[in-house]
Amino acid sequence: MSDLFKHVAPSECNIDYHNLMNFAKRLENQDIPMHSLTIMRGDKICMETYYAPYEKDTLHRMFSMTKTLVSLGIGKLYGEGKLSLDDHIVDYFKDKLPKEGAYEYTSMLTKRDMLTMRTCHDKTTYKGEGVTDWVGSFFTTKPVHAPGTQFSYDTSSTHVLGALIERLSGMNLLEYLRKSFLDEIGFSKEAFIIDDPYGVPMGGSGLCARPSDMLKVIYLISKDGAWNGKQLIPADYVRKAHTKQSDPYGKSGTIEEMQGYGYKIWMTRNGGYALYGMAGQLALYVPDKDIYMVTTADTQGRQGGVQCIYDAFWEEIYNKLDDSTTVQPETQEDKKQ
Repeated sequence: MSDLFKHVAPSECNIDYHNLMNFAKRLENQDIPMHSLTIMRGDKICMETYYAPYEKDTLHRMFSMTKTLVSLGIGKLYGEGKLSLDDHIVDYFKDKLPKEGAYEYTSMLTKRDMLTMRTCHDKTTYKGEGVTDWVGSFFTTKPVHAPGTQFSYDTSSTHVLGALIERLSGMNLLEYLRKSFLDEIGFSKEAFIIDDPYGVPMGGSGLCARPSDMLKVIYLISKDGAWNGKQLIPADYVRKAHTKQSDPYGKSGTIEEMQGYGYKIWMTRNGGYALYGMAGQLALYVPDKDIYMVTTADTQGRQGGVQCIYDAFWEEIYNKLDDSTTVQPETQEDKKQ
């Protein structure tokens, strides 16, 4: 996985082996189509499971977890002094504006609004019929409300932020992210981001990577952008990124998605925060018990499937962690299972 992380028996994380088994069995009994499960406490991995045909080296579509990487890229540019979060996005994309000029609400839109999903649109603009210029659609689509006033999940805003990274860095999006921090944390060289019809990397949903890559990313975030003592992304930015900045209550379908939203990072119950991609791609960290969960899955045909993953984690693992007592080592019979 990484020289930084160690593989250990669950008892070395003070986790009962049977709780991990109950976690996996519960998801199986609920017909949740899991592809991988990883549990880590501190820097110790005590569960790493893959479901055939998926293996640890299989590249997996991470969907909206891509958004968090774009946010970290914006944070890096912020640290380099190349942008302010309160700059207006139209100033960087004058070639994409309508001939008549920018709409009033679009001209008010800042990068901070975009990071917190409080844009002037109520849906993803490039999903309209016949749209090929995904970046351009963000500026030519008529806005429906003033920015910064309400949470609306808009993937096109992150796509534009990814395009902004390319404009300001002069590099391909993933190349810039690699140079900035991904290479330092050992992100897979084989990982890639799918392009849109205009050849712009899909910053909102196009990442294909390994579960181990996402564990490294959530670990980096949990350390406020530091890795092995080296500050890769400004700590003040990362702290705000994993702190509630906007309120999705009433705009999201599950209790987990109603806890809050940072800079492309979801808040969860129990004081946690997560990278979340459609259909069960999750990278969760809960600070009070210093525990991480990374999953890949395909819950698109299973209504409520993502919440089932969260619930199984909370009830079978998190709630049963008690560091005031010591878990007994695994028996030989446990090790055979």
